[in-house]
Amino acid sequence: MYKNAETATLEALKMQAIGITVTLHSFLQASDIEKIKKQESTIFSEILLDERWEGIAFVALYSMDGTIILHSNPALMGKKIEKITATFNNNAPYYHFVTLGTGERVFVSDSKMIIHKKPYILRVALHTYPAEAVLRTAKMHVMFMIGSAILIISGGLFSIMLLSKVEKMQDKIRELENLSMLSRVLAHEIRNPLGSIKGFAQYLTKKISDASLKEYLNIIVKESIRLERLTDELSQYANPQKFNINEINLKEVLHEISLPFVNQNKEIEFSVAADDIYVKTDADKLKQILNNIIQNAVDAVSEAREKKVTITAEKINGKIKIEIADTGAGMDENILNRAIEPFFTTKSKGSGLGLAIVKKLCDFLKIELEIKSKKGEGTKVCLRMPEYQ
Repeated sequence: MYKNAETATLEALKMQAIGITVTLHSFLQASDIEKIKKQESTIFSEILLDERWEGIAFVALYSMDGTIILHSNPALMGKKIEKITATFNNNAPYYHFVTLGTGERVFVSDSKMIIHKKPYILRVALHTYPAEAVLRTAKMHVMFMIGSAILIISGGLFSIMLLSKVEKMQDKIRELENLSMLSRVLAHEIRNPLGSIKGFAQYLTKKISDASLKEYLNIIVKESIRLERLTDELSQYANPQKFNINEINLKEVLHEISLPFVNQNKEIEFSVAADDIYVKTDADKLKQILNNIIQNAVDAVSEAREKKVTITAEKINGKIKIEIADTGAGMDENILNRAIEPFFTTKSKGSGLGLAIVKKLCDFLKIELEIKSKKGEGTKVCLRMPEYQ
């Protein structure tokens, strides 16, 4: 039964690849490839964001010498792939599996075609997990524990692929021309499957008594929560909510924000100094700004010899100045120049959106953001806002 299911999966992938190849071949025959190439068209990139082409890992068109003419990743256009040249000797489509740099194993169809009297190879790479649903359905008839183990493994692989897709989306998001497209991609590509993964993992945790299997399930839940946090950050960066301006006491806000950090990081020396300064602003957005900056400061001093974070607020020259300083490792000029760039991070785990969100919120609240840092000497982040009393 498993063998038949595997054969059906392979045939399903082949049929999907054939359908995509035929469609793209017709499109390319009716197009001016050289013109598309010169214009640096992202037509193949747009295919990956179209719901009708769900399941495609990447699409590429190669010339006879192995040069990438078109690719769903525009950064690869113009590069050469030596191994592709041997495929020109095959008249029939060549089906095989390829392991990507992310570790994902994809199904690949290489088809030779003549377009405007020139030979090309059209490569269509497909994710295997949609077609593998047939195999998973067949295995559900086996013992419950075996089926549960397969679900755990499949869920883990799915989470890894989602994380890989999120990382690739960092480059794609820069190319999106409007934020409505970003919201649609987030909802379609991440939130829906992520909810299923997390929900099944939590359900199985209650049903399975095997400690080793529970450990894997906990990893799936933990990684799903990390992805949820990332999608929230992306959504916040893309679609800031409406602002609610009220008068607040800055001293009370700083105390409220810093208290959880003080309680959770006993090894760090915190110093908070502020007068009763009143300002009209959005309290929630200001707290979000401060929380991100203080969290960065805490991360910076976590491995430093001197662990100290200083937070001050004062009135200077008609403006209110808030400063958060740390005694961490600091940043060199190159990193400092890119600190607020979306998706740039030096942390092993992190989206690189913290300071980008801070910058966007500061712009909306008309707060001047200044970051000073020097390698080996720590970092100071200054916020300056108009004085409203």
